[in-house]
Amino acid sequence: MNLAIVGTGTMGRIVRDMALQNPGIDKVYNIEPALGERLEDIKEPDVVIDFSHPGALDGIYRYIEERQGRVGAVFATTGYTEEEEEKIRRLAESAPIIKSSNFSYGINSLKKIVGYAVPLLSDCSDMEIIEKHHNQKVDSPSGTALALAEVCDPLGERERKYGRCGEEKRRNEIGIHSVRGGTIFGEHTVIFAMKDEVIEIKHTAFSKTIFAKGAIEAAQWLTGRKPGLYFIEEVFY
Repeated sequence: MNLAIVGTGTMGRIVRDMALQNPGIDKVYNIEPALGERLEDIKEPDVVIDFSHPGALDGIYRYIEERQGRVGAVFATTGYTEEEEEKIRRLAESAPIIKSSNFSYGINSLKKIVGYAVPLLSDCSDMEIIEKHHNQKVDSPSGTALALAEVCDPLGERERKYGRCGEEKRRNEIGIHSVRGGTIFGEHTVIFAMKDEVIEIKHTAFSKTIFAKGAIEAAQWLTGRKPGLYFIEEVFY
C-alpha cells in the first residue's frame, strides 16, 4: 500500500519513520499543509493519515471526496468542532474512514475496562477524570478524556465539570481536569471515589510511538474497505 501522512510535526515524523520500516507499505509521502504542500501534488495513496491540525480538514475532505472511495483516511487529530466532526461523518458516506481521539492499544483497552467497571460503581461513586499532557498540547481537555467521560456516562446523565474554582458543592457530575507541562506523552486516570474507598484506573504513555503504531495498523486495515465510518476497536479487537 501507499501511504500519505499529513503533518510534519513530531507525530507526523514518527509515523513517517515507522511507516518506512513497515514491509507492508511501499511508498510513504509526508506533506505539510501549513507550508502550502497539497495531497494533489503527490502520487495517489491508498490511505491518508492526518496527524496535523483541524485546519487541514477542508483540504483533506476535498481530496478524499473527489476520489470517490479510492482513498481512505485515518483522522488522528483532536480538537475538532462539532461542525467538523459532522463533516468527517459525511465524508464516510463516500470513503472508508477511521477517526479516533487515541490510537493506543492500551488506551482503547482502558476504555473497555472502565466500561466494565461503570455498571458496578456508577451508583455508589463520584467519578473524576484527570489527564496530563506536554506543554505544547493546545486543546484541553484531551479528546481521550472526553471519550472516557462518554464511557463513564453514556446517556449523558451527569454534568461535565471542567476543572473547579471557587466555592461550589459537587452536583451530579463528572469532573474532568487537565494538566499541561514538560514533555508528558499522555496520562489518563479515571477515579471512582466511594465512601471510605477509592478505585483508580490509569494509563500512562511512555512514548508517542504507540499512537503511530496504532494509526498505521488502522491504515492497513482500512485498505480496500467499503465507504463507512469505522472504529479503532474494530482494528484492535
